[in-house]
Amino acid sequence: MLLTIISFLFTTFTAYGQLVLTDEAIALKPTGFYIAGVKDNRADKSKPAEIIIKNTANKPQAQLMNLQGGTALAIKQFLDKNLPKQTSGKAVIIGIEQFKISETAVSSNSVDGQINLRLSFGLDKDYGVEPLITYPGNLRYRRSLAGTASVERNVRQLLSTGLKYFDSWMEENLGWDRRLAKSVKISFTDFKESKEGDTIYYDPKRPLTWADFHSKIRISGNFQASVMPSFGYVQEADLENGVLKVHVAVKAYVPKSACWANPSDRNDYYLNHEQRHFDIAKIIAEQFKKKMLAKKLTPDNYEALLNMQYLDSYRDMNAMQKAYDDETRHGINRFAQDAWNNRIDKELKQ
Repeated sequence: MLLTIISFLFTTFTAYGQLVLTDEAIALKPTGFYIAGVKDNRADKSKPAEIIIKNTANKPQAQLMNLQGGTALAIKQFLDKNLPKQTSGKAVIIGIEQFKISETAVSSNSVDGQINLRLSFGLDKDYGVEPLITYPGNLRYRRSLAGTASVERNVRQLLSTGLKYFDSWMEENLGWDRRLAKSVKISFTDFKESKEGDTIYYDPKRPLTWADFHSKIRISGNFQASVMPSFGYVQEADLENGVLKVHVAVKAYVPKSACWANPSDRNDYYLNHEQRHFDIAKIIAEQFKKKMLAKKLTPDNYEALLNMQYLDSYRDMNAMQKAYDDETRHGINRFAQDAWNNRIDKELKQ
């Protein structure tokens, strides 16, 4: 990747012992990405190249060299000038994980060399870099003592191979790797269970009955009955042609094992009071859906927003349940109960 990116090297050696990257157009049109930055991630940021040159006595001599301006800056400047301009697609950060050129004189006029260039490619995010792939480049060569220009050609070849490797990976994965999703489309359904067990999932055609009250543990307080409804969701996500399709099944539910009733108070009035608790859970579940559908979701934020909205809606549910019980005095205040019945029916219709 860097490679093509960096066709950068028509490297010349300056009098100051630096490798100079000569401008040369890069014959590559990146597939769905652009280079947003280059980072030098090497633990040892000392001069990466030990080049064998002729000294004043025409003898082989090792000289330490760096890219002019520093490794990352030199590569970034070269790419800015020579890679086709593109700002659409995914912003990619190239990480230089390893870059080392080692040479050894094997005779008075022959040099063996090795270039190790390991590049990482990741997505530029607000929180840092999300890793994608790594290209491990390694090249061995032999050159004449006077043929220092071949060092540039070898580095350019290695860089070009790495860049093309990444470009091919992007072409193969752009439509299918979730990390590369372009957008998000969220949809909601109501959770369904093929066979009813202990948990009752909300269905207007399946109201609570006294037969659902399985708990033998009486809740402390002067209550005729109690239920513990809640809501939650399960999600699945599939990437299709770059669009992350998020399917959320929302469930308002109540466990039969958490439903208790005093055998002597099992009448329609108190059953309605408990059903309304279940209805409130359903109302909040529907509000949760609407609030999520109104948000601007991206592949980077949809999970966080989904989790945060769930917590906010869960608090809304608890607050509404408490207000309902406080105002009706757990069903004892029949006037307040009628008012809540009307309010709940209206919200369910909406």
